[in-house]
Amino acid sequence: MPPVKTYFPLPPEILLFVGSYLLPADLSQCVQVCQQWNTVLIPLLWHTIDSDLPAWRKLLQEYDSEHAQGKNDELWLQTLFNKHAHHIRRLKVHYRDIVRFVGRSGTCTQLQSLEVFRLDGNETLKEHADHEYNIEYGQGACSVEECEEEAYGDIVLSPLFEGVFRPEESRCRSLTSQKRDWFALQHLWLLILTNPELTFLQLHRNLASLGHLIDESGPFYYKALSGLTKLVTFSDPYYRCSLPALLESLPLVRHLRLEHLSWNRLFEVTYPHLETLELFTEGIYIGDVFNTLKHCPNVVYLRFGSVYLEPYTYYDYKGYEEEGFEDEEVVVFGVEDAKAILGDTVCRLERLRMNRMANFEYMEQFLPLLPHLIKCYCEQEEEWWY
Repeated sequence: MPPVKTYFPLPPEILLFVGSYLLPADLSQCVQVCQQWNTVLIPLLWHTIDSDLPAWRKLLQEYDSEHAQGKNDELWLQTLFNKHAHHIRRLKVHYRDIVRFVGRSGTCTQLQSLEVFRLDGNETLKEHADHEYNIEYGQGACSVEECEEEAYGDIVLSPLFEGVFRPEESRCRSLTSQKRDWFALQHLWLLILTNPELTFLQLHRNLASLGHLIDESGPFYYKALSGLTKLVTFSDPYYRCSLPALLESLPLVRHLRLEHLSWNRLFEVTYPHLETLELFTEGIYIGDVFNTLKHCPNVVYLRFGSVYLEPYTYYDYKGYEEEGFEDEEVVVFGVEDAKAILGDTVCRLERLRMNRMANFEYMEQFLPLLPHLIKCYCEQEEEWWY
């Protein structure tokens, strides 16, 4: 039976209902059927942009190649984003160039979710060939000083970025590649600054390969995040931050994941809004775990990096002046110590996870203090279920 080449107009609500179940590849075909379908379905097609999908991957790998010139080249892609970027609500970034295209459009200001994945390993085919050439022959790469000279000055995209970012050394990158990295980092932060409706923000540790947020730029970091008044979920393995300052900037955040953290008795204020907390700081003690539970009473999922359970020691120097260190005392943290920290706090913790822990079986004595706990897990030990 030959294909039917005529169509009957459908009510927009039916198109929207059907379109909500279609994959991007199907939607891209549907928008070409007629003007009505295009108008109704284009917002659905552009609602979520995942640059790791095959179609986007192909475009972003080949747009700067010779055979793309005049069709799917940089100008064509930029025009596409200029026209449709205002529809994007969820953006998943695997290629630095998509940040640049979205940023240049100036219309992507209604994002609800921004997820950044590893960017430094995803290059266009031409960039990859140039990169391999630089590694083999050492040509085209610039020195650290040249990178810094190129990265500052007239290529800072906003006065807000003066003294905030520092470029990454070129290594085997060409000057063109280094500039792209530098612009991508700035466009990413411009996206964050111009999307106050974000509820989900996930950064990636490899952003450091594009450029560095220098330590002295703390005020910029916290001020930028404070503009995200609706942010519920935040993950940042990239920037070393102060947890109290971060939580002050994000008063509504419920799900938090941090990897570079300044640990110094993190909690002195209660944060009842936190529900999941992942803190990858090294060398905390069991007392810090219960201090966290006291100040985050509604946390249901808690994860730490390294936790030292035994011994938890301190030295009693009461006799220091008279007897030197003869009166020093080793104290093992126990159930009564945990009770003293928790006080009348009712812990709602359901899952507790540690990457590394010595003497994991020591945790068993604290279980009665965690009445809602259903899973306690350490990656270096066997999994325990309760």
